[in-house]
Amino acid sequence: MSINLADDAVHALNRASAAAAREGADAIAPRNILAGVVSQRAPDLVETLGRLGLEFEALPEGMRNLPETYHGHLPFTPDAHDVLAAAVTAASESGGGATTSGHLLLGVARAGDEPSRQTLGEWGLAEDALAAALAPQPDNDPDTETGTPAAGTALLLALSLALACTADTAPDAAQDAQDPFAAAPADGPFPEIGPTPDEYVPTAAGAPSTDIWLGRLDRNERGELVVSGLLNATDRAGYDNQPAFGPSGGALYYTAAMDSTQTDTFRHQLRDGATERVTHTPDASEFSPTPIPGQEAFSTIHETNGLQYLWRYGIDGSELGPIFATAEPVGYHAWADERTVAMFILGDPPTLQVGDALSGEIRVVAENPGRSIHRIPGSNEVSFVRKVGDDEWWIERLDPSSGRSESIVRTLAAREDHAWTPGGEILMGDGTVLFAWSEGNGWREIADLGEGAGDISRIAVSPDGARIALVRNRPDDGD
Repeated sequence: MSINLADDAVHALNRASAAAAREGADAIAPRNILAGVVSQRAPDLVETLGRLGLEFEALPEGMRNLPETYHGHLPFTPDAHDVLAAAVTAASESGGGATTSGHLLLGVARAGDEPSRQTLGEWGLAEDALAAALAPQPDNDPDTETGTPAAGTALLLALSLALACTADTAPDAAQDAQDPFAAAPADGPFPEIGPTPDEYVPTAAGAPSTDIWLGRLDRNERGELVVSGLLNATDRAGYDNQPAFGPSGGALYYTAAMDSTQTDTFRHQLRDGATERVTHTPDASEFSPTPIPGQEAFSTIHETNGLQYLWRYGIDGSELGPIFATAEPVGYHAWADERTVAMFILGDPPTLQVGDALSGEIRVVAENPGRSIHRIPGSNEVSFVRKVGDDEWWIERLDPSSGRSESIVRTLAAREDHAWTPGGEILMGDGTVLFAWSEGNGWREIADLGEGAGDISRIAVSPDGARIALVRNRPDDGD
């Protein structure tokens, strides 16, 4: 049976595991799945609950703001097996798409134990209402089986789901062994790369000395973000930068310069602190490693002989080759979905371009973007910084399919590096102070890192919102 978990369902189950671990339980129960779904705050689910007359802020604060600590995935109780099986069935009934956190909620309503179903009843979330909201087009074929799978099948489903949540790969990456991308770029034959120009200076030669700091991102009793436990994860003289969390949040990919001529991709495991070198390319450098949704692969900016292309690697470091043949030089990028990527293309002026990796179509959607581009959690949109003037920069929301964008908020003065939390806040650093913006609250200071390291630049937040990575200049390196 093929299992396709949406990102929000993966994060909800990770939170459920963390909730069970904090209770001292040795298995995940339906109440933990319920807590994981609620605290995940998936925008589509919050909207659905609103349509059913339930305000999200009316739910218990302790469940709403449940932080996640990644402990690996605990097994499921028999009742939780039934919840997972019912959730997968609900997704199948609604058209066979990915199982979302909303389907997990419906699974609790259909197959959870008495306490968890009673909780939903107290919230006014009847099974029929949830089913109507989440599965508006049920299968009307009388020959189609839509019942809950048998116990053996449910156990298999639960085991598969647990493995999907703990692996540092996209949850549905193993469903289809066929590579979703073509062997050659779809936008044309890849050009022959000539000799290195005499004036070429490797980017690594001018890279500053930076460190990556890792910490926890929690919420206090008022629901406000709190940063704690920051530790220097790289702590060496040299360039360690451009962090990106893996799909499960259990590992951090980043760029490291081993000398003044070359950079490679490294991976830091959060569970045990182990770090490994992923790419080994003596004739090229990699920058900005970014997991590709739905694949056991990541993309990087591949710099060779003075040229910069968007390149792809397997999570084992195997080189899969260029994604586009005509997009060059690529400076930065972010994936909006499994096939659509937003790219900062260097030039005069620089442009933001959207590329379709399957069709090869590439379109210019904006001029004078900044380097910080991010997928907005819970959507297929991306954010970028538009530099209107020397002293006027805005974070904008881009719909890649239409190419239209709209302003969200003005950046902090002369700052462009930003990141999103799953709860919809934008994070930016100004000096050694970290700020958060949310709709209706504006920019607010959430942490002053004080002495001990330099200014904050790039920021990454794990998919579950529980971890934060901050790039900071080393004290002896200046700005």
